Amino acid sequence: MLKEQNTKERLVKTADRIQIGDEYYVHASAVAANIEKLVLKKDEAFLVCDNRTDLPGSVSGEMGFYYGGTRFLNELDVRISGEYPIFLESFINDNLMADLTNNDIFEDKKLVIPRDSIILNRKTFIRDSSLCAEFTVKNFHIEPIRFSVEISFGGDFADVFEVRGMKRPGRGQLLPPQWQDQKLILCYQGLDNIKRTTSIFLDPKPSQLEEREVRYWIELNPREEKKIFITVTAKVEGIKKSSLVSPVILKKIYTDFDHWLRSGCSIHSSNELFNKWINRSLRDIYLLNTHTSWGLVPYAGIPWYVAPFGRDSCIAALQFLPFRPEMAEGTLNFLAHYQGKVIDTFKDEQPGKILHEFRKGEMANMEEIPFIPYYGSIDASPLFLILLHQYAVNFGNITKIKKWWPKALKTLEWMEQYGDIDGDGYMEYHKKSPKGLVNQGWKDSWDSIFHKDGSLCETPTTLVEVQGYVYMAKKGMAYLAEQFSDFDLAQRLQYEAERLREKFHREFWMNEENFFGIAMDKEKKLCRVISSNPGHCLWAGIVDPKKAEHVAKRLFRNDMFSGWGIRTIAEGEVRYNPMGYHNGSIWPHDNALILSGLKRYELTDYVEKLATALSDASTFFRNYRLPELFCGFKRTAYHGPTPYPTSCSPQAWSSGVVFEVLKAFIGFQGDALQNQIYFNHPQLPEWLDWIEITNLEVNGKFIDFYVVRGPYSTSIEILKKSEGLEVVIKR
Repeated sequence: MLKEQNTKERLVKTADRIQIGDEYYVHASAVAANIEKLVLKKDEAFLVCDNRTDLPGSVSGEMGFYYGGTRFLNELDVRISGEYPIFLESFINDNLMADLTNNDIFEDKKLVIPRDSIILNRKTFIRDSSLCAEFTVKNFHIEPIRFSVEISFGGDFADVFEVRGMKRPGRGQLLPPQWQDQKLILCYQGLDNIKRTTSIFLDPKPSQLEEREVRYWIELNPREEKKIFITVTAKVEGIKKSSLVSPVILKKIYTDFDHWLRSGCSIHSSNELFNKWINRSLRDIYLLNTHTSWGLVPYAGIPWYVAPFGRDSCIAALQFLPFRPEMAEGTLNFLAHYQGKVIDTFKDEQPGKILHEFRKGEMANMEEIPFIPYYGSIDASPLFLILLHQYAVNFGNITKIKKWWPKALKTLEWMEQYGDIDGDGYMEYHKKSPKGLVNQGWKDSWDSIFHKDGSLCETPTTLVEVQGYVYMAKKGMAYLAEQFSDFDLAQRLQYEAERLREKFHREFWMNEENFFGIAMDKEKKLCRVISSNPGHCLWAGIVDPKKAEHVAKRLFRNDMFSGWGIRTIAEGEVRYNPMGYHNGSIWPHDNALILSGLKRYELTDYVEKLATALSDASTFFRNYRLPELFCGFKRTAYHGPTPYPTSCSPQAWSSGVVFEVLKAFIGFQGDALQNQIYFNHPQLPEWLDWIEITNLEVNGKFIDFYVVRGPYSTSIEILKKSEGLEVVIKR
């Protein structure tokens, strides 16, 4: 074998595993969790690797190259003369780059190549269903050198849900590896009768080939360099994808992001750390945006949620309005296409319902999971309507809105016919699928909704924030109904929204806490738990203005506000755990919706406090990337926020947080159908002197403006705007 026999220094698999939530929640390897990981994605393909850009097969954890819900490569290990190279640095852009160097290399106990003589530069790209790696080795020794580069490969063809920890009743057949000249073929025959193939092409042809390993013998004069190219292509029987990767395509990979960036508005501020947060978030959402037949759709997050989610995609698209309206358009198209058509218990599908999650892969094909697609979400449907309304007021394309209008009416019909299970005016959820989710709001782990004594809430469950979403959706639909001259529908929806608001305040309000409970159980008994969920009701506008400040004060008490953000539940609750997935952690998107709600009610001091906390938190994460969630420990002067071990990073709705912060600061509100935009009570914190936004589009018209903090107030300075666009500034 080409591998060194002495592997005692290698990391090994561990049986030490942490389970989080129920069968659909992530199991974490304690060893793999401690390895810093890099991620890359292009449409349906994505990579999770270590900071060398290796896939160490012995401790793969979630690491691997995935396509269509399957891990096609779980090992790509590179060594120099039998030893792992020394890591220098890695870089993340539209590709991954890593600089490595050699250890001391001995022959017959004699030092022949000193350490730090060889630089190994690795560049990694994804194009279509191919992973492309370029290795450049260069000699910085003063003499000619001869050394070997060994590379080992492995493909386990695990479904992503297997990687997450689900146990399967059986698997298909891994076929023996085959060499075809300089191409290694790994194959798997699935239980779904589909053959999946990993094709690994090496250029130049290696000096030695074995079953899943190769060796290159390399001779270099001083300052001489040589290159090795590896193209790994994932193939699913019946799906045609291009595997051609040329220098022209590689050059295009570099320019794609820049072209996308120039196609939208430009944002810059006086604070370089804030700029880094904005730029990282733009790169991340570009990474997560996926080209579908219906347009760009933001997939939820890497590595566990590289798929369209109704809730996540809607919220991410909302966050990026008005800056990136194409995301909203693609999301609306996609969700409208997959809108529920029939009653299907296995998928929790009903006519008019908006999907929760859509997966591909062997387990989906075999119906071992219900996500084909799965519709078990109580909030995706009202969020779809909210997104439609917000797209209309921010972008104003009435032709496209008319196209979606029949679908919106069907969703509204679902909310009234199926979403309100007992006909009491609230929307509730109760799973019917034997493989479905017990909890179907955004806090969808099995133990996230409970009573004050810690007992779990029995379904059907009525979530507090969902009633806010319904209120917001009906108000928005009423506005659109007026645009289409359906005044009877508009009047009915306005009436229903106000009735819901009155009922909501009577039955969710806790007088002793001056706050709303998290949910009601099947008996309509209130779960009197202090949580972040009512903060979404501020965003939705359902909260009585007289109660809004009470809600804000409760959210910012020390048991809820950690200093880095607002926790999911209060510190004193029975199920509180700062390391819990939904029971004490901090979710950036959750905080962003609360932030927007605080702005809606002009609670400016709280806006600044929360925005500052989130901005500060971003500086402690690598590349200013806020993850899916982080732990809810109290902020101290000694360290930053504590990462959560299996958090997705990047996550689409975490990438959108900085844009909710921006909108809160400038007080932006569009009314594109009337060719108007509003700046409501603009405010900048002391750490931000100005923001410049150019080329912002509203209904085909454009505006450039400055937001400037003065000694007593923040002002808006219009630099340029299209004729016919009216600007209203409210101070």
